[in-house]
Amino acid sequence: MTERQALYAAPRHFTGREDCDFYHTMEIPGLGLVQGQWGLRGYVDQYLGQISLADKRVLEIGPASGFLTIEMEKRAASVVAIEIPDESGWDFVPYPASVLEPIYEWRRQHMNRIKNSWWLTRAAFQSKAKIVYTDVYKLPDALGSFDVAVMAMVLLHCHSPLQIIEQCARRAKTLVITDFYRPELEGKPVCRLFPAPDTNAYDTW
Repeated sequence: MTERQALYAAPRHFTGREDCDFYHTMEIPGLGLVQGQWGLRGYVDQYLGQISLADKRVLEIGPASGFLTIEMEKRAASVVAIEIPDESGWDFVPYPASVLEPIYEWRRQHMNRIKNSWWLTRAAFQSKAKIVYTDVYKLPDALGSFDVAVMAMVLLHCHSPLQIIEQCARRAKTLVITDFYRPELEGKPVCRLFPAPDTNAYDTW
């Protein structure tokens, strides 16, 4: 086994959706239509910037249930996805313990169910995609190089988005970054801090 192969997570096997949470709405062979929080069907090419993915090695940050993983494979890409390790649960905004402690275990279980849905989706589509559970701020060198790195609606959930962009830029020739459009920030090299004392928005920075 090579150092790179050792990074890839061993498959998790699931036959049903009762152990899964789905992030995107998608049609899955053997399951039919599953409902998620977001729907991108029919908009994938626009969402990914109309780039060609044929015969490209793609690094996908934060694949969730695997909708884009599969769609990129349909476009002849070879995909390696990066997801947070089981123990971390999330990149939490540092709210007081009174806010976060009731959330930690629930969020860890929810993320594990999201990970289960990725494996179920992979199996249903007979996908060849690989996944690595690791610290996205310190990507292993053994991952190698990529043609494209995709960060689709993930940077807003991370405390140091530029560090993740830097990690991807070290490894990929092309970066695809998709996020909410904020017209009031047009032309300004700034980010806006989302959390506030009265919102307890622990999962969005």
